[in-house]
Amino acid sequence: MATPISGKPGSTQRPMAVAAPKPAAALQNPSSEQILPDSTNFPPLYEAAILYAAGHADATQETLKDYMKTTDGKNSIRTWLMLFDFYHLTGNRREFDALSMLYSVKFERSPPVWTDTLDAADPRRKEKRERKDFFALTPDSDGALLGEIDKFESFAKEIGSCRVDFTKVKTILCEEAELFAIVFQRLRRAKIPVWFNAFDGFAITLRASINGTTGLPLNASQGFWSLLFELYIFEGKINEYEELGLEYAVAFEMSPPAWQSVNRPLPAGDEFAAAVNPDAEKATLGFPIKGVVNASSKEVFQQLSLYAASKKEVVIDTSDLMRIDFVAITLFFDSIRSIHMSQKRVILSNLNELVAALLEVFGMTKHAILMRKKAA
Repeated sequence: MATPISGKPGSTQRPMAVAAPKPAAALQNPSSEQILPDSTNFPPLYEAAILYAAGHADATQETLKDYMKTTDGKNSIRTWLMLFDFYHLTGNRREFDALSMLYSVKFERSPPVWTDTLDAADPRRKEKRERKDFFALTPDSDGALLGEIDKFESFAKEIGSCRVDFTKVKTILCEEAELFAIVFQRLRRAKIPVWFNAFDGFAITLRASINGTTGLPLNASQGFWSLLFELYIFEGKINEYEELGLEYAVAFEMSPPAWQSVNRPLPAGDEFAAAVNPDAEKATLGFPIKGVVNASSKEVFQQLSLYAASKKEVVIDTSDLMRIDFVAITLFFDSIRSIHMSQKRVILSNLNELVAALLEVFGMTKHAILMRKKAA
């Protein structure tokens, strides 16, 4: 089922300048010499990934749509998921929604959920900032948090963003949790991004508080529920949110609050957040690589090398990685291989389908575990 990158009669001519790499079996260390003008035939999904890496969006879409017309293509969930990712990455909501309807009918399952892209929505993403928005919640000697919650809200509004650290919070009263939830609602409506350290431990504390009030009236636990709902919204944990909402509906025979989508960019300096608090890596899912990796991304991989130096297992979060530019594939490959060759386990998590296919073409599976983002 392989299709050449060259054009087909009667269709828009595909770019002949896009060079496909050598097959993965022969690719030990990709170099510019291996990227030749004459294309090698590849299966359509890999061809689409190569075209996308080279910046040829129209040809990528044509390749995927052509393959979708074949029996193999339309029966392969990966084809659908790659097309979903393509529409999402290129901001084509209309085609994404149209594909969602067809996907639901064919596979009888929910399609991927559209989320707003990060691009330039928040100009603060482009600023080079030090970690000045770190706020460690420190309870009073008796464990009270009310004063800290007030200071946290003022701090976040003044700085314009905040990473709140829950490490020292071991207990929380229902009234404090309710106030905290209200503060988070205000910050969310003001579009002030908030991130968390020690999130998982604090979520467990809230769940324990909810479980401890089972059978009591709602007013005895509303604060715990409200705060946990808000935290899940900021973290984008829609599955956990829905599970909590079902428990809430069963317990109190009323609808939970509606899910809200939050556009929360990764803050500058998160790759070193673990140095501030060990739980930061859990919050960021590892070292974040985001946007488009290109020839000017050398500093990112220098930072990755420093980050990986003290670790035996190096998790790299690619949730916000849109594309690896074709000319930067060697830079990406060599950086990952170098870490792996120093006796470390490398995991590339939350890959979109186009990037995952590109890395497979280049034999990245020899040096890293590739984990595509979770499908619906």
